Amino acid sequence: MKVLALIPARCGSKGFPNKNIAKICGKTLLELAIGVAKDCKMIDDIYVSTDCQEYENIALNAQAKSLGLRSKDLATDTANSIDVAIDLIQRLKTKYDYLILLQPTSPIREPKDIDTMLTLLQDNSADACVSISPLEEPHPYKLKSINEFGYVSPFIDGKTSEIPRQLLPKVYALNGAIYITRIKTILEEKTFLPKKTLPYVMDHTINIDTEEDFLLLDALYKKNKVKIWGINV
Repeated sequence: MKVLALIPARCGSKGFPNKNIAKICGKTLLELAIGVAKDCKMIDDIYVSTDCQEYENIALNAQAKSLGLRSKDLATDTANSIDVAIDLIQRLKTKYDYLILLQPTSPIREPKDIDTMLTLLQDNSADACVSISPLEEPHPYKLKSINEFGYVSPFIDGKTSEIPRQLLPKVYALNGAIYITRIKTILEEKTFLPKKTLPYVMDHTINIDTEEDFLLLDALYKKNKVKIWGINV
């Protein structure tokens, strides 16, 4: 089994500029993502994909590899990670069995999480395994939309928000921390989330999309509410 780790780090974020290199205790989120991959014994190679020379230099100094900066069509706001992954796979000479996507903006994860997910995939006929977290608020049953007449209506037809919290069904959200997919599936189906995707439930995680998210992560870390691999270890 050969395993490839991909760390996507585009520098063009508008909502939170340079969020991929925001620092916690002197370490960028990009370095932390590389560090967790380096400490996972089941990963063979770690590549960064970026459109920024500064990001690439940070990654190379952290001992990741690079095939050079992204092409212009993969550096736009509309470019997505699956296209970046396919481009990398097709350009590499080495053949891999699995690809692990580690987004710098979801730093609450550990090497043991990756090892466990890879083992789950090896022992199962599934094509992928993805990290998820319980979603309590807002529960989908409580979401509303505005109908064609301008009235508030259930977002999910036939569901009501007037249900005691204890009776609401459990739901989960992708937390962005870890995606593992068979290379064959990525190339054939062009997705990280095929139909046969196993769940890996994680308790507490933060996906950093805004500066407020980052400030929350920093505050929780300082209060010892979360562990960040590469800082605590």
